[in-house]
Amino acid sequence: MEIGAQTVPNFSLTSIKENFPSCGGEVISTYKIGKSLIVKSYLGSVAFNNITRITFGKQFVNSEGMIDEQGKEFKSIMDNGIKLGGSLAIPEHIPWLWWFFPLEEEAFTKHGERRDRLTRAIMEEHIAARMKSGGTKQHFVDILLMHQKQYDLSDDSIIGLLWDMITAGMDTATSSVEWAMAEIIKNPRVQQKVQQELDSIIGYERVLTEPDFSNLPYLRNVAKEALRLHPQPHSCSLTKQIQMSKLAVTTSQKGPTPERFLEEDVDMKGHDYRLLPFGAGRRACPGAQLGLNLMTSMLGHLLHHFSWALANGLNPGEIDMSENPGLVTYMRTPLEAIATPRLPVCIV
Repeated sequence: MEIGAQTVPNFSLTSIKENFPSCGGEVISTYKIGKSLIVKSYLGSVAFNNITRITFGKQFVNSEGMIDEQGKEFKSIMDNGIKLGGSLAIPEHIPWLWWFFPLEEEAFTKHGERRDRLTRAIMEEHIAARMKSGGTKQHFVDILLMHQKQYDLSDDSIIGLLWDMITAGMDTATSSVEWAMAEIIKNPRVQQKVQQELDSIIGYERVLTEPDFSNLPYLRNVAKEALRLHPQPHSCSLTKQIQMSKLAVTTSQKGPTPERFLEEDVDMKGHDYRLLPFGAGRRACPGAQLGLNLMTSMLGHLLHHFSWALANGLNPGEIDMSENPGLVTYMRTPLEAIATPRLPVCIV
């Protein structure tokens, strides 16, 4: 079974938009009690709900930011996987040294067993539901189970594909939107221009939906500019030299400039080598459109529903824009901001 850019977008649109009508509850709560919001934590909950809904049809975090027991186990497995994946596993590179590192080998084994146990339980829930209803819902796990015999997919293969989807989609989306929000808060001109566009197209009596994206070019270009300035780390299988990114080196204007993409619409899904946040060729990210839809939707809702300012009396120039290196490039100092509602509470 081929999982590619033509397949993954089918799981993105309706699932994403259904999460946001209630996602503002946590932000509203912090505003009412005069507290600031750790943007990364909030974005993590939204991305987590979206990815697990697309993949499993499950939402583990409610509108108040509370997570259920199965969700806690899921998060714990994800955090442990990132910790193990980011460590230097010497036996992976020199297999005959594995017996020098028994604790490391044991940690990987226990992590795999724990992950598989949870995933198999969810798979069995979907199999039982499909047998009861006589059909299948269009979640990623259902699609894989439906084609399991046709493509000779083992349970282990399905578990691997599911977790590829989860780990690749959640932290990268959270990190990318946090970087974008930092640039937007740091540059009020950009925030004001996005909100003017949102207000003129959507107004104050409804929320953003996916069909609105095509009428919001500046919002889309803000997401594109954020990915240009803060791409996630990646690796090429072979060393290749391609055309230098003129987009990156020819501008002298400080700060983000989404307007550059109004002048020239640059593709960033592998067809234009000046901008490659998702890679290119056969190893390009298959979830590029899903990630872009998720990022655009998150930014649009955050900026349509709320006005954002820095917490603790910080000036824009005092935002720590340094990176915390790792498998996912987060901000070294998590962004902390104050959100002021722009829409009626019943809409948010």
